[in-house]
Amino acid sequence: MMRKWILGLGAAFIAASALAFVALLPTRAADTTAPSPAIWKIDGPNGRVFLFGSIHILPSGFTWRTPALEAAMNSAQHMVFEINIDEVKNPLYMMAMTARFGMLPKGESLHRLLSPERRKQFDEVVTSLGLSPTRLDRMTPWLAAMTISSISAAKQSLKPGQTLKADENVRMVPGVDDQLWTWAKSANKERGALETIEIQLRVFADLTPDEQAGLLVVTLDDVTKPRERVSHMMDAWRSGNTAQLEQELNSGMDRFPSLRRAILHNRHVRWVPQIEQMLNDGRTHLVIAGAAHMVGPDSVVAMLRAKGYHVEGP
Repeated sequence: MMRKWILGLGAAFIAASALAFVALLPTRAADTTAPSPAIWKIDGPNGRVFLFGSIHILPSGFTWRTPALEAAMNSAQHMVFEINIDEVKNPLYMMAMTARFGMLPKGESLHRLLSPERRKQFDEVVTSLGLSPTRLDRMTPWLAAMTISSISAAKQSLKPGQTLKADENVRMVPGVDDQLWTWAKSANKERGALETIEIQLRVFADLTPDEQAGLLVVTLDDVTKPRERVSHMMDAWRSGNTAQLEQELNSGMDRFPSLRRAILHNRHVRWVPQIEQMLNDGRTHLVIAGAAHMVGPDSVVAMLRAKGYHVEGP
């Protein structure tokens, strides 16, 4: 059952692009202040696009929906996500895709790829999450990073007294994307995706060995961060503080510029033309993607502004 659970971490791949902030989400007391996560609006020649940066896995009791977002949801004829979340929730499909892209060749071992120092850190982190390091030893570094990140986030999102059993799928912890996808289905909204699951998995599977190692290093460091720092990140997202959010989300990848290009910049280059098409099709669209994609100098928002679009918002 453990292998099935690990290979079925569908929503982990949505979270991958926002690795720094899904690593550890604390269960926290309810915030009585009104949420105000950032939302952007672009009026094109013959269409309108709203952009919303999401948190892929949320802690229990975390409020985040706003009147501005609700208005965008209701006005949108088309809601666009990073990937098709119904496909993510198909365990057989995700297991097959993960086995195809996320496992080391026969005879190779993750432990053998790690330096002694990182091997020790890896074993300590994985053991602290209730797993045996040998369970992850056949995984590629990128999949091991996603697994560690998702299990850590899932465990921290549980209510007091709850436990995460080995046969429970981490993808069932609902975040912004999951909730909005479900809402869009119930509201009979047309739904789309910026990329296929295969394309998203290939982003990580096609990383060089050094880039994959860098991704695992960032993950191991992130899951051991003090809770206060992660709480600051959640506060930044909830309050719409995009400058702080960029620092909290993406600073870990600054040590690995090529990794940041692959996970963020290069994907944004592919997404922006799709958004430009939406601005010309006569409809209103709401695009939901990880918050890491919406903030910073190489974000979707920054790229659209650089192309001359007037993007309302922070």
